[in-house]
Amino acid sequence: MRGWGRGTAAALAGCLLLAGCGGSGGGAGESRGARGEAARVLREAVRATEAAGSARTESVSEIEGELTRSRGALDWSGKPYGRLRVGVGGDLVLKDGEAWVRLARPVAGKRWVRQRTGTDLVPAASLRLLLAAADAHRAGRARVRGVVTTHWAGRVRAAESARVREAGVAAQSVDVWLDARGRLVKRVESGRGKAGLVRVTTYWSGFGTDVEVPRVPGGGN
Repeated sequence: MRGWGRGTAAALAGCLLLAGCGGSGGGAGESRGARGEAARVLREAVRATEAAGSARTESVSEIEGELTRSRGALDWSGKPYGRLRVGVGGDLVLKDGEAWVRLARPVAGKRWVRQRTGTDLVPAASLRLLLAAADAHRAGRARVRGVVTTHWAGRVRAAESARVREAGVAAQSVDVWLDARGRLVKRVESGRGKAGLVRVTTYWSGFGTDVEVPRVPGGGN
C-alpha cells in the first residue's frame, strides 16, 4: 500500500480484513457455532438486516493506535453498491460487484484501484461471523446513539473460520448491537492479523436510504 497515504491504507485494512472475514460462516465452522437463543436471534437478525436493504454507515478503524474514519451509505438489496468517504480525500466505492478505492494521491498515474474484496462490507456479514462463534451470547442491553439495543458477543477462533485463518488472525472478538426490529445498528470487531492489531467500530442508521455512487473510470484518472 506504499504511496496510498497511511490513513487510506489503515481504513482499507480495517474494512477489508475484518469485515471481509464476515462472509465465511459456512461449512464445518457453523456447525460448531452459536446455539440455542443466540443462534435463533442472530439468524433472525440476518434476515431483518438484509430486508432493510440499505443504510447510512459510519466506521472507525484502529490499527496500532492510529484512527481512520469513514462515512457513507451502502445498498445491499441486490449486488452491494455504495460509497464510503475514507480518511482525508479517499473513497471506497462498491459497484457492479466490485470494490474500488479512490486514492488521495495518484499512484502510477492512477487514482482508482480495484480491490478483490468488497461485498462482505454489508452488515449481515458480521452477524454470520458471530453465528460461527461457539460462545455467542447475550451481553446485555444498551443505548446506541439513542436507540435501545440488545448486545450480543462472541469470539471466533481461526479453527472455526477459514477466512479468519487466511487473514492471519488467531482469534477475533465480535460484538453486535441489535435494535427492536433485530437490525444491526453497531458492531465492533477486533483481532490481530497480518496488519497488526485491528479494531473496527461501525454504526448503521437511516435504513432504507437512497444510495448513489460516483462514476468509476475503470481504474484510470
